[in-house]
Amino acid sequence: MGALRALVLRAPGINCDREAAQACRLVGFETDLVHINQLLKTPEELLNYHFLVLPGGFSYGDDLGSGTILAKKIQLHLKDQLDRFIAEGRPVLGICNGFQILVRLGFLPGSLPNTPVQATLTENEAAQFECRWVTLTAQPSNCLFTKGIERPLEIPVAHGEGQFVYAGDIESLQAKGLVPLVYSSRNEQSNLPVSYPDNPNGSVGNVAGVCNVQGNVFGLMPHPERYLNALQHPLRRGHAGDQGDGLLIFQNAYRYAQATTGQNGEIANKQNDTATHSYAASGVDVEAGEQAVRLMKEAVRVAQGPNVMAGVGAFAGVFRARALQKMNRPALVASTDGVGTKTLLATQAARYDTIGYDIVNHSVNDLLAQGAQPLFFMDYLAVNKLNPTQAATIVQGVANACKEAGCALLGGETAEMPDIYVEGAFDLAGTIVGAVEEEDAQNGTTIEDGDLILGLPSNGLHTNGYSLARRVFASYPLDTVFPELGESLADALLRPHRSYLQEITLLRAYLADRGRYIKGIAHITGGGFKGNISRILPAGTQAIIDTQTWTVPPLFQLITRLGNVEKEELYRTFNMGIGMIIVLGPKAALEARSRLPEIVTIGKITRGEGVILE
Repeated sequence: MGALRALVLRAPGINCDREAAQACRLVGFETDLVHINQLLKTPEELLNYHFLVLPGGFSYGDDLGSGTILAKKIQLHLKDQLDRFIAEGRPVLGICNGFQILVRLGFLPGSLPNTPVQATLTENEAAQFECRWVTLTAQPSNCLFTKGIERPLEIPVAHGEGQFVYAGDIESLQAKGLVPLVYSSRNEQSNLPVSYPDNPNGSVGNVAGVCNVQGNVFGLMPHPERYLNALQHPLRRGHAGDQGDGLLIFQNAYRYAQATTGQNGEIANKQNDTATHSYAASGVDVEAGEQAVRLMKEAVRVAQGPNVMAGVGAFAGVFRARALQKMNRPALVASTDGVGTKTLLATQAARYDTIGYDIVNHSVNDLLAQGAQPLFFMDYLAVNKLNPTQAATIVQGVANACKEAGCALLGGETAEMPDIYVEGAFDLAGTIVGAVEEEDAQNGTTIEDGDLILGLPSNGLHTNGYSLARRVFASYPLDTVFPELGESLADALLRPHRSYLQEITLLRAYLADRGRYIKGIAHITGGGFKGNISRILPAGTQAIIDTQTWTVPPLFQLITRLGNVEKEELYRTFNMGIGMIIVLGPKAALEARSRLPEIVTIGKITRGEGVILE
């Protein structure tokens, strides 16, 4: 393999460039120290490197100082090349004030599409220059720089600023795996608040470093380049030649560059690399597919659970079914579905972080209607042109939803099919498998005259009726805020499908303790009230729904008004504010309402046939 090249950027005020260059060389990179003024003369030269380092330095108060000036230079003269550098998956490391540059350029935190910069690095909570050693702990993340680091690291800090300030929700960054490194204490768990001096910056959430969704851009406050040899530690942690903890960050960058670079050291995604990309010439980018899988692996791993024996990378998923041995007469329950045209709105709004919740929660609810609990889920993502970051964001949502449902994400498939899907389009589907005792399988056979119908509220359109909704709102931009909604159309229409797992599980256990049970469940999806409730009614029974018993949410009222949609069509297409129907005997219904205050009695069972809306 040809030499892998690292570029360490020099600029006025930088004072850690030589240490950073030495770290790159120690792990195997052929390294150049390049001044920003030189690079701006030939910006395309950046694309001849495999790794970019923005070192620390500058002056106190850099929130407004020379680091911001350098960020402006890059923004004006180098942004296109840096955008491409990052989009192609090449690693970028910003240390201390280099971290600030990445924040100023909008690459951190998160690098989500159409997300405004909400962060900065400002003066320490103590408002003083800090120079000390800290303990760091790696968190679950796609970040390539912290991959495989399972033990605490000791690394020095030396700066006057460094407190990470974020206008959004720090916990949401952590939940998405965008905080790969946190300050910790030797005597405390890393997820607890860490006080000064272990957290020398006062950063909320103990944030020591932040990465983008793709995991190839990483900004951190401590200085890994200043602990390359064990003898540099004040306690002399080893012998001469033993590596320091900081070198692990650079080693991961080198290993990643090795794995993503061609045999001759050529950048895999270069546009002129046509000889080895005949499949890419037909519109399918194999490299992008492999990169997407790499980005997804950590998200899938976290959501797999202990029963997955083979997942991502295997030809088929293997699930350990030991839990079934504890059941008397287990029956498997399976369902397959898709998100539908809601994906078009996700593309239009460039929001991909919640669509995975839609397919998982929809599928979980279908299992609940049969009385089953989820075991594992498998997803299928098909696209026109594979964007690894976009695909990884979608799968991250799938993984998060599976984890919340206690359902293993066993695996899935990502397919790039430019001849089938129009540009920008994608399709998301999934298959779920669950288990239930045979005698507990929900089929509605015990439903009888006198039973009551109760409803659990929805939180929006869920995953049905979007073809009609899109037609109604076609002339309105997605950032339109209607007074009755109090939020943008994008927020209202892309709210994820609600899962009823917690409520149904709780209700089943509560009723069982009192010798009662649920007689039938209908998930209100495609086909609306008549189409879904009729599926659980025994012959000779009729469901009468009183549509005046609940308040129809503003979104459905708005669709009714703007689209002039008839009532029959509304209740056949949308859930109208009721996402799950439960049939109970009168006494069980009374107990259910006492346990779940949000549940509403919306109808009754009588003799007859079909479903009547009043």
